[in-house]
Amino acid sequence: MIRRVFQAGERQVTLDVRDDSSTHLVIREVFQDGVYAPVAGIAPPRVVLDIGGHIGLTSAFFRLVYPHAAIIAVEPDPSSFAILSGNAERIGNCRAFKLGLYERDAIAHFNAAQISVLSSLFPLQHEGVPSTATQVRLRHAGAFADELSAQFALPGFDLIKIDTEGAELAILGALGDRVAQANVIHLEFHSAADRRAIDDLLCRTHVLARGRIDKPDLGTLTYVAKRLTSAT
Repeated sequence: MIRRVFQAGERQVTLDVRDDSSTHLVIREVFQDGVYAPVAGIAPPRVVLDIGGHIGLTSAFFRLVYPHAAIIAVEPDPSSFAILSGNAERIGNCRAFKLGLYERDAIAHFNAAQISVLSSLFPLQHEGVPSTATQVRLRHAGAFADELSAQFALPGFDLIKIDTEGAELAILGALGDRVAQANVIHLEFHSAADRRAIDDLLCRTHVLARGRIDKPDLGTLTYVAKRLTSAT
C-alpha cells in the first residue's frame, strides 16, 4: 500500500492505493484518459452514485471535479472495500457501502480476482487469473437508491457511474425510472450484446454523448439526458 496525491486544477486529494496493475490501469483511465470527464454544458451533479467503487479512485476524481457533490460509493469486494472505506473519509462527503447492486436482494457467490478490476459476480472472462470465491451481499438497485434518498434526504442521483464487470444491464433495469432522473450516466460494457441492450434501454431517455471502445466487447460509454440536449 502506498499513499498518493491526486490533483485536478487547484484541488487535490490524498489516497491510500495499491501499487499494482489494477490500480495503475484505473488511474490511467480516470485521471489521464478522462473516461469520466465532465460533459460540457451539463450542470455539476448534486449527488453521485458510484456503483463499483473499487478503492475510491473514481469517487476521488468526482470529488475533484465536482467539489460540492455528495458521493455514494458501493463496492462488494472485501479487500477493495477495506481501502475504499478509508479513502471515503479522505475524499469527504463520500459514503461507502460494502455491497453490490443488482436486480434482487441476495447473498451471492463472488469471484474476487487477484487482478482486482476483474472481480465479478460472474465467471472471470480472463483465463489464468487467480481468484478467491467469497460471499457478498447484493441489494436491489432501485430499492437501495430509494432507501438512500430517504435516509439522507437526497434529491435523487444526477450522475450515475456503473462498472461492475457484467452486471451493468441488470442494475440499470433495477434502477427503473430513477435512470431517467440522471443527467449523466457513465458505464462500462463487457459484451457486444450488452452494449446494444444498454443503448436500447437508455435511448428512450438519454443520448450517447461519447464512448471509448477498447474492444468490440469492452468499452466505456457516457450518456446525457435528452431533456438537457436538443435531441428529440
